[in-house]
Amino acid sequence: MTRYPAAGKTRTCFARRFRAFAIVIVTLAACLVMPVRAAQVLDRVLAVVSGTVIMLSDARAALTLGLVEAESARDPIQAAMQWLVDRQLVLDEAERGDRIDVDPAALDQALDGVRRRFASEGEFRRALAGLGLDDRGLRRLVRNTLVARLYTERRFDSVLPATEEDLREYYAAHAGRFVRNNRQLSFEDALADVTAAVQQERRAQAVAAWMERLRRRAEIRTIYVTADRR
Repeated sequence: MTRYPAAGKTRTCFARRFRAFAIVIVTLAACLVMPVRAAQVLDRVLAVVSGTVIMLSDARAALTLGLVEAESARDPIQAAMQWLVDRQLVLDEAERGDRIDVDPAALDQALDGVRRRFASEGEFRRALAGLGLDDRGLRRLVRNTLVARLYTERRFDSVLPATEEDLREYYAAHAGRFVRNNRQLSFEDALADVTAAVQQERRAQAVAAWMERLRRRAEIRTIYVTADRR
């Protein structure tokens, strides 16, 4: 993704919006005047998030490299675009907060996970070339993804503890989840799993509400037309 850095603390909101809008117009105009062959695929703008342009190539990279799971989505490009929009919102929020340091070992492990998606090193290199990425670009892409994930995890590291009544209600409503060796676990035996499940659901709800607030606060322009609206 192309990030337009601020020109200083005095840069106005109007200037930022105008620049992003100009980029979109120029890109769309280029797509109109350039001759397109049937087998040729042009890059294009999908969305603009507070001055950051998200391109079709960004969505394809996220899908090809397995950064976002969208196999079951009706429109994988749209799903990847939304994931990239949300990721950018979190990255913007992280820039305003405490610095997020990514463990080099964790980054190397994530990069190895991307490589293992491909049958061979040659296939991996061809995929990168097809996406217009080199090792440095791939590293930046994966690192930004880790930063967004770590920031979210840190922000919602703890949620309100559940009372015993909350836990018992959850256990009663989801008893089928707490079966081991074809035997229904008692509440006491399943307490640790029940507590983890409740905390996970509460954390997911808190993250979803937070993301909705970020979307409402940000300036998001979606240009991509989903497959079912074409």
